[in-house]
Amino acid sequence: MAMMSRTKPSVVSISIAAIRHARSLFPTQTAFAFSSCLALEHPSTTLAMEKQGRASLPPYRPAEALPFELAQHCGIYFEEKLYTQALNLLSNILVSGAPAWSRAFVPSSAHLAIAVTLLVHPTTTTRAKTAEEKEAPSAALRLLRLVNTYVGSISARFDVAFSFTHFVSSRHGTRRRVTEEEELSNELQDDGMKPIDSTLAQSASLWSRAEDFWHVVGWAFNCSVLHPERWERWHLWLQFMCEVLEDDWKERLRRFEDAMAEDTDPTASRQVQHEQILKESLIFRYLTSGSVGYGRSRRILRAILADGSPSSVNEFHEVFKNELKMPKKETENLKKRAAQVNIDEDQYGDYLSNEDDDGSEDSAEIKKEDALRKSKRSKKTPRKPDSDADTGLDSPGSLQLDGSVSSLGGFTSLALRQRLMSLLSNVSDHLPTSFIALEDLYHLFVENIRHLSLPAFHAFISPSTLPHFSPEAQTTLCEFMLFHLRESSAPDSGEEYLNQEKLEKCFLPYAASSTGVIDNTKMSIALESLLVLLAEGDLLEVTPELKKAVEEGIAARAAKAQTDNRKNRKVDNIAYSWLMESAERLMFLVNSLLV
Repeated sequence: MAMMSRTKPSVVSISIAAIRHARSLFPTQTAFAFSSCLALEHPSTTLAMEKQGRASLPPYRPAEALPFELAQHCGIYFEEKLYTQALNLLSNILVSGAPAWSRAFVPSSAHLAIAVTLLVHPTTTTRAKTAEEKEAPSAALRLLRLVNTYVGSISARFDVAFSFTHFVSSRHGTRRRVTEEEELSNELQDDGMKPIDSTLAQSASLWSRAEDFWHVVGWAFNCSVLHPERWERWHLWLQFMCEVLEDDWKERLRRFEDAMAEDTDPTASRQVQHEQILKESLIFRYLTSGSVGYGRSRRILRAILADGSPSSVNEFHEVFKNELKMPKKETENLKKRAAQVNIDEDQYGDYLSNEDDDGSEDSAEIKKEDALRKSKRSKKTPRKPDSDADTGLDSPGSLQLDGSVSSLGGFTSLALRQRLMSLLSNVSDHLPTSFIALEDLYHLFVENIRHLSLPAFHAFISPSTLPHFSPEAQTTLCEFMLFHLRESSAPDSGEEYLNQEKLEKCFLPYAASSTGVIDNTKMSIALESLLVLLAEGDLLEVTPELKKAVEEGIAARAAKAQTDNRKNRKVDNIAYSWLMESAERLMFLVNSLLV
């Protein structure tokens, strides 16, 4: 009774006492909860503690392997083609009720590998039949993004899960040595788990069917031009892979910079040791797998800029067997039993279907005979091409004047291509001796971008169209492009980096080396981009000398472009309008916008 007369403690006091008791038993798990309750007792410190808590948390949660029983349970789901149940179970185990500092149970490498296959395989996408198959890609993408966000590629061992495993011989049929990629493949099989007994996890998986990462990239971009149904699926895979490659590179670059900052003896040999952190990145593994040398880099660029041409499709062919085969339409086999039956009016619905079937067979034979007669007649007298189709725009020059960027699959495709090129630039900047020198890489960029159609060229060069290049990378690309396009009489400069003086002296007043309208237009577009980039970096001041150089260049390019041949007059007229519009924008920049 005496205790009942005592003052009742506050709810906060009881909570703090309980947490202090729990903290003595589970110090790690209750640290954050204890801090939260103290913040309730002292509201003035809430904001400061929240900031401190966010700052102290690591970028990713620590990872722990999935318990063996759960892993086997999920494997059985996959084997029984209960894909969504397996994927949703793995997602729930990863995220449900877990605080930010606790360990996360990560799916095994085999689970992650089959999830990627489910994202793009024809049987779960374009040829999906059951609800389970149709819902699997969405569940797979959700799981993959959760793992990348919560745990990160390093702890999730994406390097093991996303390794290509099938080809033990080179593209030319000769045997090659066992690579690091194959060692990762063996690690995938020997991680203590029973292999998933499913064709989608083995012979029909993406990692088994594809030659390497760049084979898949090239085929995906070919689909962006030729096969929109497949591109609808492949672009999701490409977006996810770009996210993974970028996040993985950023995390390893952060660790590399931390290691360099903490090194008390930063010698060249020590830097080489620290560079191993970057060499373990996913993008570096993909870049250095397969062949060696300049030819490897050229093939990578061909994959990134695959355009659906016959040569591109021949090099980067379909990944899955019969991938382009679409499901048969069942409308011909459906019976319209909804038809009314009225015996008095001689309406019997489909009850006389047997007779209809016989009639349909007869009509089918008649149609077949007609088709044979038409085919024989067509062999004797081939049809002339339509006059409407003969517009003169089927010439090579017409490829430069497509009214959109559809020649490379649209802006979604272009953005993904630029993201991959930006990754290449970052790797080359930090590992030039192990991959390719940065200068050589940008020469390859120019070599492949220079001949694109004007809309696609403008999208790559303009800093306002696609945002995935840094200002420094965009400036370098434009400068290298101008060195390839400008006339030979233009002087060189001893300046290593681009500035206003170099721009006025070496680029602005000159035309392209070619007399073609298209090359002069591309040079004008590149100059536009450089003016904007320098102005955004506060490296440009509008002066009389700058205006004079701009005006001289506009006149020089217009005069030189007028001397082009007249074989494709319509093509030249369209390109010339591009040139004049670019000239107007240049004058607007120096007379109004940048003043």
